[in-house]
Amino acid sequence: MNRKITAYVLIFFAVLFSSATAYSFEYHLRGQLSGWYLEARDEGDRIYSAGVRYIPQLDFLQDITAESFVDLEASANAWAAIMSGDPGDDADLELYRLKLRYATATTETRLGLQVINFGPAYLLRPLRWFDRLDPRDPLKLTDGVYALLFKFTAPNNTNIWLWGLHYNDELKGYEFMTTSDDRPEFGGRLQFPIGSGEAALTVNNRKVDPQLPDSEEISESRFALDGRWDIEIGLWFEAVLQQQTGVRISTAWTKTATIGADYTIGNGIHILLEHMVSSVSTKEPMLDPGRETKVSALMLGYPSGYLDYFNAICFYDWENGDFYSFLSWQRTWDDFALNLSLFHNPQQVENGLDSMSARGTGGQAIVMFNH
Repeated sequence: MNRKITAYVLIFFAVLFSSATAYSFEYHLRGQLSGWYLEARDEGDRIYSAGVRYIPQLDFLQDITAESFVDLEASANAWAAIMSGDPGDDADLELYRLKLRYATATTETRLGLQVINFGPAYLLRPLRWFDRLDPRDPLKLTDGVYALLFKFTAPNNTNIWLWGLHYNDELKGYEFMTTSDDRPEFGGRLQFPIGSGEAALTVNNRKVDPQLPDSEEISESRFALDGRWDIEIGLWFEAVLQQQTGVRISTAWTKTATIGADYTIGNGIHILLEHMVSSVSTKEPMLDPGRETKVSALMLGYPSGYLDYFNAICFYDWENGDFYSFLSWQRTWDDFALNLSLFHNPQQVENGLDSMSARGTGGQAIVMFNH
């Protein structure tokens, strides 16, 4: 089914290009080649992974009028790896992005395989609905979603987002159940200025497939409020209320909230703190606190000169008493970058700490070349 959207994107771009030949047409080819080696120890077991990845990206740009244009972003993800516990070598080539965009002075419309993310939180993100970006990953890799997205920006910087997603059969964000086959999901976001910052309201609705024998389809609705202000220090919050209900099941409520702050001191030391609380209940959302999960996070960043950047990220899971730590150094030249990191991940759990790194204690080296 994803081929339908791919075909629509290519056809729309071809039509727009053929009808706007009076304006300039540009194209650019770029890409990123990376190689990695990871090794860790977990309860005496050796975990390792080594591989190469290449993400070529082709960009087309066509002016329509003096104040509007259409562009197309197409990229692929090609990789090969050797991993512990795998009897053979793994390799794959898949579509990574295919996004057609039409933009004017006040609107932006995007169709295709793309990334949709929003919200001010950085480490613990209740609004991580459609991506799986990990702040510990220097490559910033995440799968996209097939979607139609429309944005409108008013003169006072108020933003309106409207979206529809379809043909996404993989888990995204914090999901643990996939969207039902051939059932689209819809949502929107209203972001508006308040004082020295901004706030936003976000909603999304979809049908969920529990993928159990004789199970019924579940209706899921999400409601969110978030905001960010810069008052000497940066302050922000994200709060999400999720409702799941079916004909034969009790209504389940999930409440998740994050508060955060950051500040830069001295010669560039960046300090960021976040705390997230999440609970699940099958009763009215404000009457039963349900089971709570609490996670705190700290990030320290320090640029040393023009080439080097040091980064440390720590998470603490209050319920399980687990401490997650990550330390990295990256040196960046014109086109090359080298990233070395050490990590400690006691377990993989669904509390926002799912990581690009392996479970256990170990290190990783990544070499990147951008052209």
